[in-house]
Amino acid sequence: MGTLQTKMYKVERAGWTSYFDLFVSPSAKAMRAYIKKYFEAHNFLIPRVDDTLGLVQPIQSKDGMFAACFLNENNLGVGTVAHECLHIAMAHERFVSRFGMDYGDGDSGLDDEERLAYLLTDTVSGVYNVLYDNGHIKSKRISF
Repeated sequence: MGTLQTKMYKVERAGWTSYFDLFVSPSAKAMRAYIKKYFEAHNFLIPRVDDTLGLVQPIQSKDGMFAACFLNENNLGVGTVAHECLHIAMAHERFVSRFGMDYGDGDSGLDDEERLAYLLTDTVSGVYNVLYDNGHIKSKRISF
């Protein structure tokens, strides 16, 4: 899986008993190729990724992994990252918290979860841009 210079990070947070893997590729093209190889290696149904800027695959594993997130360095805007983070959060709710996060049927293309993720993307981008444009953001690193 180490081809195409994609880097993998195991993301854990204080208090979590679970984690997700974050894969960062140098370009969208490299990310899309990596996604296909990853899905083939894990016997997942390969999604259509021709125009995707990022992707989250919810996963239930015995060792506590609940998602794999794929991003690329050419599309690391706050909106794209927020969008994919919503999918990660929803995977956590489904597989770790066991909360019924049933937002879509998966067949409609732009199901309700995707619609919600785009709304979050627009909202976070708007807030971030206002904060940045008006000098409230002092650092590019987000802390909470």
